[in-house]
Amino acid sequence: MRRSTMILSGAAALTMVATGLAAVPAGASSAPAPRPIAGTQVPVYAGPLGGVPSFVDDSAGAKAAPTAKFVVTYTGFSAEAKAAFQRAVNMWAGKLNSSVPITVKASWEPLGSGILGSAGPSYAWDIGGVLYVDAVANKKSGKQLNSAPDVVARFSSNFSNWHFGTGPAPAGKYDFQSVVAHELGHGVGFLGAGRVSGSLGSVRISGKNISYDRYTRLGSTATSPLLWKMPDNSTQLGSALRSNNVYFDTPAVRSANGGKSAKLYAPLTWRQGSSYSHLDEATFPKGNPNSLMTYAIGGGETIRTPGNVGMAVLKAVGW
Repeated sequence: MRRSTMILSGAAALTMVATGLAAVPAGASSAPAPRPIAGTQVPVYAGPLGGVPSFVDDSAGAKAAPTAKFVVTYTGFSAEAKAAFQRAVNMWAGKLNSSVPITVKASWEPLGSGILGSAGPSYAWDIGGVLYVDAVANKKSGKQLNSAPDVVARFSSNFSNWHFGTGPAPAGKYDFQSVVAHELGHGVGFLGAGRVSGSLGSVRISGKNISYDRYTRLGSTATSPLLWKMPDNSTQLGSALRSNNVYFDTPAVRSANGGKSAKLYAPLTWRQGSSYSHLDEATFPKGNPNSLMTYAIGGGETIRTPGNVGMAVLKAVGW
């Protein structure tokens, strides 16, 4: 399972998961109340089983006091799978900060070929003209905005070679805790609205950007063009999203990444659900401290932290 969370079949297709767009009465102000708009989901793929196992620890943050509360509803999980899931929850609870509990609906079920797991928000909310995923919108509002789960997550029952233990996964096993941590990262906001249809590209849902989209550039410099300022549904944006030259750029990201913006996964062939909403695998390979949010997780790959880059991205999107 590499890092990728979208509910897809096969090649990770962006799926709209919420029920429609809430109506806004004519003449009503768009502020201050957010509007629910259909959210997105993203998958994580199974990387190669072979190779030398790797272990990225979180010794600095492993015992951090929780600053967020997660409430998880499980369907179909074994006791050992639940225990591994809870360890991933505990990690995120010590890294995020919200007065509003983050609700998660988690299920154990067959998924598409090669998909270890998928996840995303139930909704994104329009606050000030920008969309924020459920958990971030709730944090900003100081209350639960909707009774639907903030994160919907699915994990594959098709794999028989899961590692549920606390230590590093051995070669030939996929570390379940790492996969859950990856997917929860998508659920709390590590995802954008990027998509390509034919030659046309967009970074909008119902005409709005997700907060993630406001920090993506075509190129690695601070003056490189912002994708959200390109024409919507254009060949220009479609080419940019398939350029292998897309970066997430904020001062905090640069500080966490040796003064450089963070390269995103943007292969020349668009992979819905994988492209754009993950860090670049070649730049942040297996064993790298920032490898959790790449599009795949391989056998024997164990990652216990989103890394400083991952956290800087989440800070930008609203945390």
